[in-house]
Amino acid sequence: MPDFKQTFQDEVRRLARKELKAFEAKINEQKKTISALTKRINDLEKKQAAAPAAVKPATESVQAAAPAADGRKARFSPKSLAKFRKKYSLSQKALAILLGVTPFTVSHWEIGKNRPRVNQIEAFSALAKLGKRKVLALVAEKAPGELPAPKKAAPKKVAKAAKKEVKKAEKKVEKKAVAAPAKRGRKAKAVKAVKAAAPAEKKA
Repeated sequence: MPDFKQTFQDEVRRLARKELKAFEAKINEQKKTISALTKRINDLEKKQAAAPAAVKPATESVQAAAPAADGRKARFSPKSLAKFRKKYSLSQKALAILLGVTPFTVSHWEIGKNRPRVNQIEAFSALAKLGKRKVLALVAEKAPGELPAPKKAAPKKVAKAAKKEVKKAEKKVEKKAVAAPAKRGRKAKAVKAVKAAAPAEKKA
């Protein structure tokens, strides 16, 4: 008859080894997950560290091209930002690139959810002082894919301009029609004068 105590101990050891293997498998999975997350965090930190360097030239070029400040603190309001974008037909992405931020940040500024920092307000103020040509030149340099499309003439304006041209053409035709009989009359008088003078010359 088998020893019950020995059998029981063997079964406990077998179950313990089974549980241990399962536990080790879970630990290995957790290690892989932690390793992948660590790698991802390192990549994100590298990108974040590289991002300011990538957008820095745009901000610097804006400040360099802007006229000198007069000593007053730059003001900012969400309406002024939206008005500026509308004035130059700039996308949020284009403005974000010029100011060294993300389009998401510009969107939050416009709706008043967040407020830019002092240096960002100064950069925007400097950009707003530039003329349209300089602003579009900066966009062409830093974000060529975000240049505003040329405006097309509105259908009403085109129709109005066409009517003006038609009226001008009609007036010209009317003037020519009025002037034509007068010219014919002058020609007829000249012919008569020539005919009247011809017999006088023959008689002489």
